[in-house]
Amino acid sequence: MNKKIVKFTNDDNFSKYSLEISDKFCPYLKPAEKNNVLHLTEYKLSGNHMEELQEEIFYYGVIHTEELRRFRQNNKNSPKGILICENLKFISPPMFNEIDGEELFSWPHWLLKILYTKSGVMFGKFWIGEKTISRSGDKIPEPPCHFLSIRSVIKERDPYFFSKAPELLPQLIHSIDNGENVHTPLLPAGCDIFSMESMKKYKYFSIVLCWAQEQLNRKAEQST
Repeated sequence: MNKKIVKFTNDDNFSKYSLEISDKFCPYLKPAEKNNVLHLTEYKLSGNHMEELQEEIFYYGVIHTEELRRFRQNNKNSPKGILICENLKFISPPMFNEIDGEELFSWPHWLLKILYTKSGVMFGKFWIGEKTISRSGDKIPEPPCHFLSIRSVIKERDPYFFSKAPELLPQLIHSIDNGENVHTPLLPAGCDIFSMESMKKYKYFSIVLCWAQEQLNRKAEQST
């Protein structure tokens, strides 16, 4: 793990991008940067298929989300606790240089979202070539890399991002982190959510994916 603190004065592309979007599009970035809790960790993915890459992203997402929750709990009397923002940059194997970033993040992002929204954690997915318009109609700068962003929920602003998942809005609005292990109903005995190797061993991604797909199927049946 090569986690670093992002500073807007740094000369790398991610720091420049963060500064560029910090005023109009992501107002939480400036206070996070000011308090030295805007983090970037880079990972090289090693999977040979799309699902293997998605599996790795999900596991890294779980590990960093649990680290964020622990940091938040240990710093609940400091602004740092609520401001911490973990960003995970992913580099795909050469054979996936032209990979569809939106597809790459689709399942990992959704699984993390349905697991952790009730605990007050927000996830953003960003990819090379992404073209997005803000809620005010402005063009958002394209990301310089594929990355996942993890931060605390902002209940006043974040419902906007749940337009495609209105069923999660009550969880967002009433979210609170009481330290609950959100994985308990799904986690096999012996599986350690702080260990990439352990989650791979127990094929935890497949377990959560099947659970999520069953939920989506039930939702589709109820709407017909």
